[in-house]
Amino acid sequence: MKNENTPVTPVRYYVGDLCYVMHDVWEEVCDLTPYDNSEHEFELEDGRKFILFNTAYGDGTYNDLNGRPYSVDSGTIGAIKLSDILDPGPEDIITAGLGHVHEFPAEINGFDCYYDEGVINIYSVSIETAPEWDSEYEED
Repeated sequence: MKNENTPVTPVRYYVGDLCYVMHDVWEEVCDLTPYDNSEHEFELEDGRKFILFNTAYGDGTYNDLNGRPYSVDSGTIGAIKLSDILDPGPEDIITAGLGHVHEFPAEINGFDCYYDEGVINIYSVSIETAPEWDSEYEED
């Protein structure tokens, strides 16, 4: 049991289009994920976990509520622990502005993440992927 004085060790996540940092398993990622946001928490055969959502309008650049841009080339935005990225050079992807590193107070899970009318919420990060969301686009 932790006491009040136990320091919290933040967990660092890459948030953005996972196709930039998961080349080594991208085919497996695509096989695992439905394209309707009915599920968003996944585990690879090797045990690494990730969160993945489809954007409302596919590829492009989307901003979070703090104005940080996220480039998208797979029509998806997700999160994976920085320590779970096995592709070489994730720093280059981040430096290029294709995604961002966020520190959360604990590991995130499916309960911390959801999709609502074009907004992808990954813990405390909200990314607007449908700025002109209209009820006509909602599925019946």
